[in-house]
Amino acid sequence: MRIGLLGFWHVHAKDYAADAAAHPETEVVAAWDDDPTRGTTRASQLGVPFVRDLNELLARDDIDGVIVTTKTSAHPAVIGAAVAAGKHVFTEKVL
Repeated sequence: MRIGLLGFWHVHAKDYAADAAAHPETEVVAAWDDDPTRGTTRASQLGVPFVRDLNELLARDDIDGVIVTTKTSAHPAVIGAAVAAGKHVFTEKVL
């Protein structure tokens, strides 16, 4: 499964990203964050491209699912956009 990382705000974002990268059946392919500085830094650390536009990331054919670790108040919009784009979603906080 090819994964997009959505946000690095959450306390577990680093761990979830590392777990996805280490899993033999997943590949982290891109990242987005509502804070471009934080997102660019974390994406660079993971060796994946940072995508500034959430909808652009979600439109990618090479992303099967996403891990949502944005601030909780952003979950309805971010998770809703991911579901609308047909992506599988993993998150700790449900809508």
